[in-house]
Amino acid sequence: MKDRTMEKKSFLKAALIAVATLASVLAGPVAQAAPLAEGHGMTAVEVAAANPDVAAPPLEGWPTPSRRSYTITSSCQPYAAAIRQGAAAWNGLTEGGGTPVECRNGYITDCGGSGRIVGCNWGMGQRIALYMGGVSDDALLAAHEFGHDWYGHSNYRCAGWGSPQEVMAPSMCGFGGTVKA
Repeated sequence: MKDRTMEKKSFLKAALIAVATLASVLAGPVAQAAPLAEGHGMTAVEVAAANPDVAAPPLEGWPTPSRRSYTITSSCQPYAAAIRQGAAAWNGLTEGGGTPVECRNGYITDCGGSGRIVGCNWGMGQRIALYMGGVSDDALLAAHEFGHDWYGHSNYRCAGWGSPQEVMAPSMCGFGGTVKA
């Protein structure tokens, strides 16, 4: 019985990977966003479940159109490791100078949207705010907001680690419900 259950899980995992691969091919590259006057946020009502089979981006990170840097502010020190992990998703994003990354103790209300916003990137890299208590994967939230330095939201429903397009989904879905990033 255990072997049959393992076969079913292996088959489902292979099927999910095949569907995700096909979807990323059909979706094409993540569209670049024009600079916005307001921040670009993701609310708790828009977040979907991350792909549990893909836990991280490639070791070298996904390619980006330009090099950028960031600084973790003192409010984010408890989350520094997760923020660095999220930044590592993007090749050419380095720590030291550049975009200040701040952490909030609640949903972000000054991002230009409504709802339960957990992340915001103003001006494609001028400033980033994160509410780490609002998501199940802090590194994925950071990766998503860093991704707004170059890209807009993709057509994926829920954020996950499967591809740059999946990271840039407008919602993070998980045990805490759906939120906007």
